Amino acid sequence: MSVEKNRTVDVFEYKTAHYTPQKIKDYAGNPLIEALPPILETDEEVIDMLYSLPSIDDHERNLSPLLKTHVIKRVKRFIQPLPIHINLESKISVLIRQSYLSRNPLTPEYKKRIKLLHTLKKEEEITPDEVESHYRSYSSTAECLFINGVSGMGKTTAVNRILEQYPQIIKHTEYKGQKITTTQIVWLKIDSPYDGSFMTLCRNIFQEIDKLLGTRWMEKYGYFTRSTSTMVMYLTTLLANYNVGLLVIDEIQNIYRAKKNDPMEMLDYFVTLTNVISVPILIIGTNRARNLFQDNFRLARRVQSDGYIEIANLKKDSPDWEIFIESLWEFNVLENQGPLTDELNDTFYELCQGVIAVAVMLLMFSQNRAISEGKKSLTTDIIKKTYKEDLQLIRPMIEALRSGDPFEIAKFDDITIDEEKILSNYHKDIAMTESVQAAIRQKKDKIESTRESINEKLFFEFSASGFFNDIKQEVMKKIINKVVESSDVATEYEDLKELVMELLQKEKRKVKKKPRRKNINPDNVTLISLYDSAIDKSQHPYDAFKREKLIKDPLDEFLRVD
Repeated sequence: MSVEKNRTVDVFEYKTAHYTPQKIKDYAGNPLIEALPPILETDEEVIDMLYSLPSIDDHERNLSPLLKTHVIKRVKRFIQPLPIHINLESKISVLIRQSYLSRNPLTPEYKKRIKLLHTLKKEEEITPDEVESHYRSYSSTAECLFINGVSGMGKTTAVNRILEQYPQIIKHTEYKGQKITTTQIVWLKIDSPYDGSFMTLCRNIFQEIDKLLGTRWMEKYGYFTRSTSTMVMYLTTLLANYNVGLLVIDEIQNIYRAKKNDPMEMLDYFVTLTNVISVPILIIGTNRARNLFQDNFRLARRVQSDGYIEIANLKKDSPDWEIFIESLWEFNVLENQGPLTDELNDTFYELCQGVIAVAVMLLMFSQNRAISEGKKSLTTDIIKKTYKEDLQLIRPMIEALRSGDPFEIAKFDDITIDEEKILSNYHKDIAMTESVQAAIRQKKDKIESTRESINEKLFFEFSASGFFNDIKQEVMKKIINKVVESSDVATEYEDLKELVMELLQKEKRKVKKKPRRKNINPDNVTLISLYDSAIDKSQHPYDAFKREKLIKDPLDEFLRVD
């Protein structure tokens, strides 16, 4: 289940815990881990989970220009998994499960930790350091993960897609005959407040919990007169009570807008969470946020070499770019889609510099421009004109990337990248990269194979029914293929069957309406030739038929006596 921003929840949704045996012995016997979905074990499984390529039906390319502009918006749902996303999914999976290792609700230690938090909560003023000192004998640190990179590379989109695979709220009542009554919030995602205030962040977390559970903690603990330290203590207790598996903070660079010591205070609280209640933190931000770790040694220690992911723009002629642009090009609503030529490929890269969001916008806006100008296909001229006129706000950033000048790039915080770090990561992950690209190709082949199998099954079923014998087999195959190719690969078989049935019934009605040519009896050929000959000679056909004794004399027939 996912929660939309600023959404009011009247009745919270949750999943009743269903426990799955674990292949890893460390995870066995822990209800908080066994209630999670199975771990994705292969690249193919992760790709299936992340992959999203909206389809366009053939008839949609013939819609009115106004309706086509609605269809074009569908491209915003496009997600092409890349090797870095496979790595990200694995890290999030590990973070959540490892965080629960020291928080097993069946153990005495778990209950002691919760009891201690409630005791500390009663103190009027207490600092994060004091909390840690009281909690030291029970503490088990968790890691932090920092995702950093160019704006528009899909950092937040990828994280959201991965988190949505986990039920956000799980209710536990009984585990293997043992009664346990606890609520588990698997993940909690918050945007860093625009003003960078730590107090505002705390209140945002209270509000998010209230939205999810229908509670009123904000009213009880979030009022303005309460001190920061006291509010933090209550918040820490809530996160522990609700067994939060992962806290995600997006747009972390906003804390630089904070006054006084709020940034450092916020970071200290993050470290306290990891030290005291083993809640890992996933931080998402731009390159400016990297300085946070240089300024805060406690947090930097949590972000080890394995806890930092930088997502840079795709490189020209790299396998990642080729896979991405080939998949994106398939989403074309214009009448003449045409192939992705080298010239079009080069133009796209030149104008987006491998930034995913810009490439998607460029395709979307270029198709809109082509439609408005009455063009039936995309050309480099249309794409260049779109970039010049519709993407004015981001042109300076793209041109800075294109220049490669670090001083120019530094002017635009959102697109500053550490190329050496990225190149190093690619070198280390080259083996994984090749396997992921092979998996993506395999995914496309699998889709084609699935469609062929469905085609054959539908054709056999409708042919064997005998209900559509009036329709030629070639026509039937064409109708079935059209339905299967224009439908999403996840469409249910019965839904496809229903669509094919409708089209075949229409075709059958058309066949019945066509006049059938009567079979000509060879004996009638003489009559036809006599008729034509009489007309040519300006004679009445009756006389010609009578002369050839093909018509009997009516008087003779009348007077005839057998």
